[in-house]
Amino acid sequence: MKTKNINYLPEIILNSELVLFNNSKLLKKDNSLYNNTHIKEIEKLRDEYTILDYSNDIGLQVKKKEIRDKIRNMSIDTYIDRDPNIFGDMVLLVINRLATSSKFSRYTYLSEMKSLAIQHILLYTHKFDPLRQSKITEQYVSAFAYLTTTIHNAFVATINTNNQEKDKAKEDFIETQKLFHRDHNQSTYDPDYTTAQEEIHICNIESDLFSEIKKIPVTTEDIKIIYPFEYKILIDEYHDITNYTQLNKMTTTIVREEVQECISNPET
Repeated sequence: MKTKNINYLPEIILNSELVLFNNSKLLKKDNSLYNNTHIKEIEKLRDEYTILDYSNDIGLQVKKKEIRDKIRNMSIDTYIDRDPNIFGDMVLLVINRLATSSKFSRYTYLSEMKSLAIQHILLYTHKFDPLRQSKITEQYVSAFAYLTTTIHNAFVATINTNNQEKDKAKEDFIETQKLFHRDHNQSTYDPDYTTAQEEIHICNIESDLFSEIKKIPVTTEDIKIIYPFEYKILIDEYHDITNYTQLNKMTTTIVREEVQECISNPET
């Protein structure tokens, strides 16, 4: 039976090829399972069933069921080195059909979804049991439903992964913007960028600003120092302050402004 150009897959043919695909993998592990007795009959019944499957004549339903049962049972007993491309073409047909649905066709990473679907099918085809029947309808499990569910789950998994990556990228961008636009009196170690631990006003500088800063406990990690407008910081003093605060891992913001009411920090 030709399968590469088919646009419609009868369930029993897909079911049969899935079983033959699984059996071919088992054969590689145990060559004693080899059995090609029914393969020609399976191909013949497939072609016959394909013709009948286009007809809904009630009188043909019994014959179709007989053919389905024969194909299923013969496929289960057949262990040959089956060309995987036959089953692969059928799988791609199902994947591409599902990918055209309105639920999935709008995604730009559809190729990723299809790739994961193929990977999942190769991983989980061995779990398909062709003899399993519904307890309610007593119908055999559908290969089409099994593959469609596997493909659907792979599509959804890819979408969820991409959404998580987008959310993470968005969070990282927001945090970067917060850091870039934060006020000088904000702490970078707190996720919400709360205000600094200490705000110290130094009004009367008797010696120099560096000496006053050294009076601040080194356990204070985040401080804002406000010093008088008229005080001029020398370059050497500025370097001393920078080296000292970095050495003690102090996040320090130094603001030069004229303060109406200076409140000296008790520690100073």
